[in-house]
Amino acid sequence: MDEFDHYELAYLCGGPVRVVQTAVLALSEARRIRMSRGTHRVDVVRRESDDPVQAAVLAEIPDTGRPLGQVIEAAARTPEMDAITARLAEAGLVRPGSARLTRGGRMIRRGLIRDGADEPSALHRLAMVGPAGVEDARLREILESGDSKPVKLRRGRWRGHHLESSGLSDTQYSGYGDGGGAGY
Repeated sequence: MDEFDHYELAYLCGGPVRVVQTAVLALSEARRIRMSRGTHRVDVVRRESDDPVQAAVLAEIPDTGRPLGQVIEAAARTPEMDAITARLAEAGLVRPGSARLTRGGRMIRRGLIRDGADEPSALHRLAMVGPAGVEDARLREILESGDSKPVKLRRGRWRGHHLESSGLSDTQYSGYGDGGGAGY
């Protein structure tokens, strides 16, 4: 296990999505991104990265923010992910040109997943076990659940406000009578 970094461990145990989740956790712990529990929207606080995978994740988040699922999906298809795949293929753990593990890669994955829950590092635990291994309940919930669906509001026939349906007289707010106004 010491021969792999946390991104390679994540790739072996959960593929490209797990790699991006690991980078997201690292960025969140470093307070470089902020995630909303309700909407799963990710906003960048500081655009500083410690490695190319974090840089790729930050590059997928515009200044206006983006839902986490979209960030994960986009960052999982970056050249940085291809570099991790190439390193693991060179080690004989991933089939060249695909994300499929070889027999040796599957054997290592089984051992990593079995031993992953005891890992003291939050990043390594997430890499090996997945979001269920995250101790922070808020972050675990955000990583485990999907993006919320946009709410569709029903559009009625009428747009705007119609005083005739309110039962109020038109002169109540026109500046005449007790309701005041400047009396122009």
